[in-house]
Amino acid sequence: MGLQLLEHQFYAREIAMSTASAGWQRTTTGANVARQIKAQRRGYARAVLRTLAHTQQHRPAAQVQRLLRDTLTPLGVRLPAATLHQLASDITAGRPVDLT
Repeated sequence: MGLQLLEHQFYAREIAMSTASAGWQRTTTGANVARQIKAQRRGYARAVLRTLAHTQQHRPAAQVQRLLRDTLTPLGVRLPAATLHQLASDITAGRPVDLT
């Protein structure tokens, strides 16, 4: 009878630990997924910016600025107007650009 009681306590403790561990793992995994999504969006935004810089050279800065705002906003990248203006000016002039 004593052995069965010890086994029961052992399994109860093991289940409790695995449940607590799984709960912690879920939040860690959720944070990792969020971090990965953020990094993927950032990489995609850089690729879009690079492509726009290549295809929109020598276009009016206002047109490039509007295009930048319209393409980067859905990716979750919201830049101040001054930064958008600077990027558009650099693209129009053919200078290299990057999101920092």
